[in-house]
Amino acid sequence: MYTREASTLDLFTDSVRLMGDATLCAVMEFDRKLDPCVLEEAAQACLLAHPILHSRLVRGSGPAFWEMVEPVGVSLEVEECAENYHHHVIGPVDPHEPLQFRVRLLRRPSGDIIVINLAHAAADAFGLQTLASQLLQEYRKPGSISPAEEGIPERDTFWTRGLDPKEKPVPSDMKVINPMWPDPFGTSRQLSSYHRDSVSPPVLEAVHAHVRTLGGTINDAVMAAYYLSMSDLTGHNEPMALFIPVNLRQHLNDGSRVMSNQANNVCFTIERTTGDGMEEILPRIIEETKILKAGRIGIAEQIEMDAICDPEGRQIHQMVEEMAALQNAGLADIFISNPGPLTLPDVEGLSDAYTCYPGGYMPTTCFMTSTFRGRMTITMGYQNSDQAREGTRRAMNLFRRHLLSLVDGD
Repeated sequence: MYTREASTLDLFTDSVRLMGDATLCAVMEFDRKLDPCVLEEAAQACLLAHPILHSRLVRGSGPAFWEMVEPVGVSLEVEECAENYHHHVIGPVDPHEPLQFRVRLLRRPSGDIIVINLAHAAADAFGLQTLASQLLQEYRKPGSISPAEEGIPERDTFWTRGLDPKEKPVPSDMKVINPMWPDPFGTSRQLSSYHRDSVSPPVLEAVHAHVRTLGGTINDAVMAAYYLSMSDLTGHNEPMALFIPVNLRQHLNDGSRVMSNQANNVCFTIERTTGDGMEEILPRIIEETKILKAGRIGIAEQIEMDAICDPEGRQIHQMVEEMAALQNAGLADIFISNPGPLTLPDVEGLSDAYTCYPGGYMPTTCFMTSTFRGRMTITMGYQNSDQAREGTRRAMNLFRRHLLSLVDGD
């Protein structure tokens, strides 16, 4: 039987289920009907190509580990739905079960939609995009993806063990549970959903061009607009930490990016005075991200995460319980996730695609952007109550207003 040690990130994303559904989603829209039999075979090929997708997370009786389960099979779920399909996208995946993903076909009047639900404990947004791309590749050209030859690929799970703490010491004031803003939407026990908006390719390119003149990136503009929108929404201007996910494998440039969690959240503190808008906040964020990138970004945070991970992950579990208690008290993290461009094969009829992370949290913890064919999609997850829906709509409108002020001056 093949096994692999679970990392701190695996345990963290599994424990996050205490606060809701830790499942990533990829959505691919078509303007025509697809062949469900061919799609099911493509999903099976993807399953066999990535052993982590047919492994279950075992924890609670000694060191946590992934255990590969075989033989395995995946069946395609076909669902009839109306044009407004968003609530059909949501679908949790339990990492303690053998299958770490689901593929579903939504049939709406104007065309089919492929939905991939992926357990975040098994992989991050990069893994989700890899899976979406390979699914379409195999659908278009059956047999193009080869099955894995042996067990779960090894990965350097607790890789900070080999680092010299003196080389990059953990700051004495670093906290694993981070500062939070009051949540303006209230806590709902309803099912989760998400709100989607988009920025057209010409407008997005204009924003990008403007930010380049300041020496920044589109990610800097997204962070600035999101921070300002949350500040407007909550009325809080005091110093607050912005958290950004960083792919550590990409940062280390060691070529070991596999379908797994290899990211960690880094942060810097920003504050706002009355009247500050994009013109004032954006240059500060550009400078702060440059400072982060100048060092070994994310290493200190990963050392801290690894240090608190006992063999059974009980401290991680306790940490998330404390976070859940804070959220139940009406508090939410200021967190931005930007998985970047979504690159997919050019399958006939593919009209749009995006990723989302609805979760079961407050809206401010489930903000995600992805770009397909030059068009940026912004999604915000929320618990489906009237107050949360309205608050999320307001948050999205504020975000758009700040982001687009870079090109229209409004």
